[in-house]
Amino acid sequence: MEDHAKVIAKYNDILAGQYDKATAGEFCWTAPAKLEKHIAPHIKKYMEVLDIGCGTGQTSKIFAERGANVTGVDISEEMLKIAAAKLGYKKLVQRDITQGLAPVFPEERFDIIIAVGVLEFIEDLGASLANARHLLKPGGLLASTYEIYDPGNGCGTKKTALLGDGLENMPELLKFMVYRRTPEEVEETLKNESLAIVEREKFTAYFKTAQKIPVPYELMLLRPDECRRAEAGE
Repeated sequence: MEDHAKVIAKYNDILAGQYDKATAGEFCWTAPAKLEKHIAPHIKKYMEVLDIGCGTGQTSKIFAERGANVTGVDISEEMLKIAAAKLGYKKLVQRDITQGLAPVFPEERFDIIIAVGVLEFIEDLGASLANARHLLKPGGLLASTYEIYDPGNGCGTKKTALLGDGLENMPELLKFMVYRRTPEEVEETLKNESLAIVEREKFTAYFKTAQKIPVPYELMLLRPDECRRAEAGE
């Protein structure tokens, strides 16, 4: 099997041209709308926003429309080309985020960082959250989603599995890992990384296979814990 990051990049490069149409149809990717619902009250004109795993720009759209300065990062060159054509980004960077973001942004800091539809493909959740936390301005906000581990779900019976697990003659492009997590595991990781939950909502992110099996996710708005303590007057 090819290197994990190379397979993900190739998969997304091939998918890029059909992604927006596919996610608006039966696939029904609802995470961008769920993000918009929770993040809209926090957006201000000219604020600095980092979209980790920006893809074709679906999650960046609301920020660009409201006058924020949006920087996007994605592993897929083809996804970034589509994003650039759709929205006026401040900067777009092709990067495997598991290699860290500090070298890419040594001085820049952000008011809001979002990572939607990304963390389920990353093994070390704590390291990724720590990297994002490091790039937040004081009082900044991190918005992220993760796929919930639900052993009763017809397509999520394994916590960790190849994306194409269960398919006969699995295509090489589906041979990269998906990491599902329980809310309790995520909460423990957040505690270890000194991130506090401001808002959260569980939702069905999309429907999988011809049987339209719902895939459960959770959206969280997070702040560094010291910010929460200051807001509470502790």
